[in-house]
Order: sequence, then structure tokens, then C-alpha cells
Amino acid sequence: MENLIVPYVKALKTEIESYLPEQRLVRSIFFGGGTPSYLPAELLEELLCFIKEHFQLSHNVEITIETNPGTVQKSELAQFKSVGFNRLSIGLQASQDRLLKGIGRIHSWVDFLNIFEAGRSVGFNNLSVDLIFGLPGQTLHDWRETLERIVSLQPKHISAYGLQLEPGTKLAADIRRGLAQLPSEDEVVEMMNACMDYLPEQGYHHYEISNYAKPDFECDHNLSYWRGNDYLGFGAGAYSTDNNERWFNINEPWNYINTVSKRGSVIKERESLGAKTRAVEALMLGLRLCSGVNLQEYEAQYGIDLMKVSGQHLKNLVDQKMVSLNGPTLALTKTGVRLSNSVISSLLP
Repeated sequence: MENLIVPYVKALKTEIESYLPEQRLVRSIFFGGGTPSYLPAELLEELLCFIKEHFQLSHNVEITIETNPGTVQKSELAQFKSVGFNRLSIGLQASQDRLLKGIGRIHSWVDFLNIFEAGRSVGFNNLSVDLIFGLPGQTLHDWRETLERIVSLQPKHISAYGLQLEPGTKLAADIRRGLAQLPSEDEVVEMMNACMDYLPEQGYHHYEISNYAKPDFECDHNLSYWRGNDYLGFGAGAYSTDNNERWFNINEPWNYINTVSKRGSVIKERESLGAKTRAVEALMLGLRLCSGVNLQEYEAQYGIDLMKVSGQHLKNLVDQKMVSLNGPTLALTKTGVRLSNSVISSLLP
């Protein structure tokens, strides 16, 4: 794959250059969807400078780079910081080496500590850590230990996701063949409860189902998704939403490079987002936020009075303490967060 790095960056720049919408203020830039720090720091610097040349950035633009322990050196982190990256997101997942090995991670807890402290020492104040609960062999004690270890480091942001098994992965195959065992549903619920109880006690605001932040350090980029704002994605497999359309690019890097070099379209599929689709997605994404959805604003924008459409069902959910209704604001309760997928889907118009 290393022989694709330079051609891939060239293709990325070509794609970015070919899409120059009317000048709108860019409030966040996110280098992610994998391990972008696998690219040499010089090429990442080149890409970021190229983006700055082609788009107007807000004065307080959030510029995130995702990285995994063991893939980047302190000198490279210093270079990232010097060229304008101001938020560093590190994919730890778990603090126990046996769990990391079980999910095929190449790093250890010590590797994570090294990159975390290196990031802080070169000036990254906005540090985020990604964690996963429900891993094979993971106990509630393991999870609480991970949370306590991370909180002791005081990152500004913590993402805590439940494990999602992806079909076709080695982990999914191991689970299917009985070579690895997942925690029970009750244990996974206890792990989620541990997050929701412990992290707010430690000063982390629970602002989205899976995300916690110190005051004023919520992730602007992800908030933009959950608020239904438009975004542009570039590169293999990237998604975009703009002007009531959604599209995504071809997945294979070599195919992406070849298509760009031939001046072809890298868009694999495009769809129009009608009023109903936008309304459904606004409710679905908005309810992921702990601040909830203002039903008056929702009706004004989408023409749907949820109290009329789902009034009795809403009342039942309130009685079951799945949702709260404070004035015009509908939000999930702690109980509702645990069952968020079913609660939100039951409310979709």
C-alpha cells in the first residue's frame, strides 16, 4: 500500500480542486476515517495547506487529526501542531493489553501513554481519546479501570462506543466460530451505565450518546453531523451532503486514484434528500444529542407536529421514563439512551 501514498495524495488534491462550491465558511476539518497519520507528516502538511488555499476557514476552525498509538512519532506530532492541526484524537479502545491483542490492535497501553504525553508536550491542548466497551473478554472491572486511567490523564474529550461487529472482519469470524466470547447484554448495559455515571462526576459533560467533553471542548465536527449540517468529504469511501443531496465515493484507493487520474467521477452513488428524509434524519440525529430536539423549531422547519403525529406514543415514552419533554424540548433520558435505537426509531414520522 505504501506505493499508493503519493498518488493518493495527488488524487485527493485533484478531487478537492475540482469541487469549488460558493465560498462558505468552513468551521471544522477532520482528517479521519482510518489512520491518516499513516501518511508522512510532510504530505499531511501539504494537504492541510492545500485545503487552506481553497476554502475560507473560520477564525476558530477546529482541525482534527485521528491517530493510533504506534503509528506516529513525537516529531511528527510537533509538525502537525506547527502547521495548524489543533485537535488530536487518539484511538486507544481499551487499557488492557490482552484486550487490545484480542481485537488485533498493534499497540499497547504504554504505546498509548507515550503518544498521549507526546501530544500534550508539543502543545495539543485539545486531546480526545476513543474507547470501546463490550469487547471480547472484557469485564466491568476492566472497563471501569480503563475509564479511571483515562480520567487521570484529563483529556478534554472522551468517546465511548459500544462494540459494533463488522461483517467480514476477523473478529466477527472469531465470534461466530466461538474463538472469542462477547460480554452478556446485561454486562454491556452495566458498562454503559458506568460511563454515564462516572464521567459526568469527573467533570465530563455528556453531550451525545457516546461522547463526553470538558466544558467548551465538544467536537464541533461531529456536532455538525448531528445537527444535520452539510459537509464535504474527500477521498476513497468519503461521504458528502450538500444542497439536499448525499453521495459517497468509491471505496478502493487504487480505483479512486485511477479514476481521478482519468478525470472520471469518483462518486459511486448519489441520492436526493427529499423533505421526508431530511425530517426523519433531523429527528434521528437530533435525539442523539443530550440537549434533544426543540419540537417547535422542528415543526417550523419540517412541517411536522410530532405531538399530533405521535402524541400518545410520546406520552407513553414519557411515562416509561424513556424520554423527557420539558417545554418544547424532547430528549432521551438515561434509560432512553440505553435503548436509543429502538426509542428513536419508534418516533420517526
